Amino acid sequence: MTAMALGLAWAVVVAVVLGPRGAAGRFPGPDGPALTMSRPLAFVGRHALAGVALPTPAAAIGRWLRRTAGRPPDRKADRRVGRAALAAAGLAPFAPPLAIVPLAWSVLAPALASRRSARAHEAAITDQLPDVVDLLMLTTAAGLPINAAVTAIGRRPGGPLGAALDRAATHIERGGTTASALGLVLDQAGDYARPLVDALAAHDRYGTPLAPALERVAIESRLRRRRQAEEAARRLPVTLLFPLVLTTLPAFALLTVVPLLAGSFGSLSP
Repeated sequence: MTAMALGLAWAVVVAVVLGPRGAAGRFPGPDGPALTMSRPLAFVGRHALAGVALPTPAAAIGRWLRRTAGRPPDRKADRRVGRAALAAAGLAPFAPPLAIVPLAWSVLAPALASRRSARAHEAAITDQLPDVVDLLMLTTAAGLPINAAVTAIGRRPGGPLGAALDRAATHIERGGTTASALGLVLDQAGDYARPLVDALAAHDRYGTPLAPALERVAIESRLRRRRQAEEAARRLPVTLLFPLVLTTLPAFALLTVVPLLAGSFGSLSP
């Protein structure tokens, strides 16, 4: 009975963490355009009826709980809180101590997602910065001023830094100043792009030599990217421990230890 309760509790927790992955299929309508229809298990995802998205039970419960707590409307947060409440209600009769797990997940999930997004943004900026500095060195060495160089590069680098440069280029094309455009780059890219923005701003404001400053920024950004790659390589063995412990070791125990114990118990029986 205890094993069944623990198995049910683990299944509920996994269902809450993973959530419904509603894959939608597209079917041609009578007049030509494709209509999006949900898959058969539509009661756990989003319903589509006459172009209106109906809330799921979990979303309705989460909306009511968050509205009672005075929280602003948020569909994603409503679904998360509703799923956590349903999972906690399902776990409470079988394993009351585990009922707090989905509730804690609903509280910690936004902070963990924000932290993960910030780390991904930092890694992307660190990876792109040396290449962007090289492009600026080439364009400015060819005789282009900073505003023309930023406009020429634009979105070519891609990623968050490319989006920031594209926003700055659009601002310059609409008549904005170079200083304000560099401020937009810093606002969108964050402090990780500050060395590059400071070098460009100093050249634009005081006329300091740009090539040595960009070379220094390129060297520092490459060293930082190398340190980031080394840190990721050192974290890889720790990351691999989770699938090793959760999959390989249980399978090894089931294939080796359990048959030996079953044979031993069988020999001891009269």
